[in-house]
Amino acid sequence: MVEGEDPFDIHALWRKMQVKALRWAPVGPSISALGGIEIALWDILGKALGTPVYQLLGGKAHDELRCYTSIANANKPQAQRLVDEGYSALKVAHVGEMLQERHISIPDLISQERAKVEAMREVLGESVDLILDPGMPFNRKPWLADTALRVVRALDEYQLLWMEQPVLQTNVDDYVRIRELCETPLAAGENETLLHGYKPFFEKRAIDIVQPDVTWCGGIAEDMKIMAAADAHDMRIVTHSFSSAVGLAANYHVGFANRNCFMVRYPEKDNPFGKALIGQAFEFEDGYIKPTGAPGLGIDIPDELIEEYPFVPNSGISHARSPFPRPTDPKWSPSNLDIASW
Repeated sequence: MVEGEDPFDIHALWRKMQVKALRWAPVGPSISALGGIEIALWDILGKALGTPVYQLLGGKAHDELRCYTSIANANKPQAQRLVDEGYSALKVAHVGEMLQERHISIPDLISQERAKVEAMREVLGESVDLILDPGMPFNRKPWLADTALRVVRALDEYQLLWMEQPVLQTNVDDYVRIRELCETPLAAGENETLLHGYKPFFEKRAIDIVQPDVTWCGGIAEDMKIMAAADAHDMRIVTHSFSSAVGLAANYHVGFANRNCFMVRYPEKDNPFGKALIGQAFEFEDGYIKPTGAPGLGIDIPDELIEEYPFVPNSGISHARSPFPRPTDPKWSPSNLDIASW
């Protein structure tokens, strides 16, 4: 689609790719794939000019950005270790519960969620911000609006930094209702593509925090539009960054270029190759990242790094090196997900 074209004509090439994809897949995975090409064009432009991508987007709006990371369920040893590493915000992600088929009563569900927060507070005190992610888009039996409303309202007293996707992202009116009746900030948006996918959230003031992912929403320019729209609607941004080092870097560049981005996700998972790559572009220290000023996205893959970390089949995130155990693994159990012992 873009072979032989001028890579500096990013907006024109994006439009050309969009038109080509219009008939077969105007949203969803195709946009993610085209966005990957668009991200590469920004990297080419930045490296050709010797400047980082965030400078091409208008320069830094922040000298540093605060980071959070995710843990599986209420894992106390892991939480303590992460705080010792400098994190001042942790997201408790629901693992295993997403696959449960049996009904849980609302009182038991509320008790279950309370127990997670209280377990974290026992270890961390009040100085660490907590985020709860019930992962409803990935749940076999997602909460209905009434269930989510009762759970979120029961957790208001704990002053969570936000509750992430308590209902399906397609149920925008449910977000509106929960937000009107609860104090806990609501976050959503990681699975949307293109600006128009976010419009209902903006127009109805359905959430407090928007979570675009540059590797999914359609690339860097589209992400900039989404963040500008969020700013116009007085919504804050937290980039969704569950990706490769290249994807992380792209998200961070857009985050640094936008004043309303107040936090990013910096993964703690044990991936020395990924850490070596992202470390070229952004330095992590005491729970914050700072850009190194390297041109483009800031990432190169020298031969010595490839030799140090050769490809190992079945070593990707869907296997044992993932921070989240998989149900196909013999060690996996929905009642025993102490990932610190893996």
